Amino acid sequence: MRFAALIATLLAACTPTFDWRDVTSNDGGYRVALPGKPQTVTRDIDLPPAAGARRVAMTMTSAGVGPTMFAVGTARLPADVTRDAAAVDATMAWFRAGLLRNIGAEAARDAEPPSALADGRALRGAIAFEARGRLASPRGQAQPARLAARIYVVDDGLYQVVAMGAADDLPDTAIETFFASFRLTR
Repeated sequence: MRFAALIATLLAACTPTFDWRDVTSNDGGYRVALPGKPQTVTRDIDLPPAAGARRVAMTMTSAGVGPTMFAVGTARLPADVTRDAAAVDATMAWFRAGLLRNIGAEAARDAEPPSALADGRALRGAIAFEARGRLASPRGQAQPARLAARIYVVDDGLYQVVAMGAADDLPDTAIETFFASFRLTR
C-alpha cells in the first residue's frame, strides 16, 4: 500500500501544475482562463490570397507551463472578408494549416466547436481540431506534441484559441478547462 502511494506521489510530482487565472482582454473582447501570468504581443500578419492577401494586426495573449502553451489570438478582419463565406473558410483553413505546421502534423482530427459561443452575434465560421506531431526541444531533439485548437470568426473578429505542447504535459482536463473558459465579452 505504501509503495502505491509513493508511486502516485511521484507521478503527481511529474505532472505540470496549472495555476488557472481569469484573463479579460478588453481590446480582444474575450475572457479566458490561462495557467499563469499572461504575455501579450501584437504583430502584423498577411492574410491568405483568398482573403485578399492583406495585412492585419494579430494580438496573441498566452501563458505556459513548461513546454505547454495556452494562447488566444485575435485579429479584426476586413469587412469584405467577413461578408464572403469562401474568404472566411479560406482564412480559417490558412490558420489551421499554420498551426499544424508548428508541430509538423500532416493531419488533424476534427472536433465540434461550441455553437453557442457567438451569443446572438454573427458567427461567420468555426472550426475545431486536434493533432499530434513533434515539437522541437531546446536540445534539438523533437518530442511528441499535442495540439488542440478552435478558430472562430464572429462579426469582424477572428479568434484563435490554442493549447499546444509536449503530449505528456497536456492532459485532457487542462484542455477542457481552457476551452470551457473562453467567452466573448462584446
